[in-house]
Amino acid sequence: MKRHIALDRFRGMAIILMVAGNALTDVPGTPRFMQHTPDIGLSFADTIAPLFVFAIALSYRSSFINLYQLIKGKAFTQYAYRYFALIGLGAIFSAGGALVDQYTAWGVLQSLGVAGLLTLLVISFPSSVRLAIGLLLLASYQILLDRFLLQEVLASPHGGIFGSLSWSAMLILSTVLVDCVKKGSRHTLIGIITTAALAALSAFIVPISKNRVSMSYVLLTIAVSGTWYAAIRALSVRFPRQHGYLACWGVNPLLFYVAHLFLVGLVQLPFALLHIDPRPLIPSYLCAAAIVLLLGLVARHLYFKRGSDEAQSAPPAAQAHA
Repeated sequence: MKRHIALDRFRGMAIILMVAGNALTDVPGTPRFMQHTPDIGLSFADTIAPLFVFAIALSYRSSFINLYQLIKGKAFTQYAYRYFALIGLGAIFSAGGALVDQYTAWGVLQSLGVAGLLTLLVISFPSSVRLAIGLLLLASYQILLDRFLLQEVLASPHGGIFGSLSWSAMLILSTVLVDCVKKGSRHTLIGIITTAALAALSAFIVPISKNRVSMSYVLLTIAVSGTWYAAIRALSVRFPRQHGYLACWGVNPLLFYVAHLFLVGLVQLPFALLHIDPRPLIPSYLCAAAIVLLLGLVARHLYFKRGSDEAQSAPPAAQAHA
């Protein structure tokens, strides 16, 4: 099957940014734009996790519909299993964080898992219905947050289990913007501008905050993610054969996400065992660079090995025209 080069590049950009950001978490001297905002406000680092949500949205509906046409009702079971597995995998890594004094009861994988499950319930609906459901879910979460849930949400990374409702709204609304992208540049621009306008309007009502997963944060980061993808898609149309470094990372994003968590934990373990806190700047930067370099080499190897295997398995006629 032909690779979607723009999607691979977009995923690759997201995973590289997350690897670098997580490797430098809590290291004094890290630039402020690569540090998460404590509560209200927005940094560049706060926009990285939504890139993964948008990357899921880019292929969610089309992949599900294709699978549903093949196996009907079993498609729901397969997708549900996939996102329950994400929740389980996230729980394992959250518990493993205790070894490096970074235990969290809830992580990004759990949030993505819950978002994937709730989106599964509505993914077959038309864009207009998903838009209404996504906005209703987001508004309902914001009301509950302001009235009852603020302390619980702020006490948990990524908003905890309650914050997953807002991450779910982000994924559902992202699938609507993806529908605009697939209709062409004009619809993409309209979708991004409309989402940005809603974000600006909501910012007058509720603060922008990743920790709260607030309505304004969700809408703004959807617009930002859509803009990033539109730019990468335009470049990919102009340079379709120059796969390059980003695409290598984007073919197996979950693999590299899991691998980087293991490597980051491995390099943080000596500091935790020796009770060195905060971690020193230069060794931490060297470790982060080593992780990115190592995973980059693995990504290139797997990418070109996969291309070689696909070429060898192609019919003779296809190889002759390659």
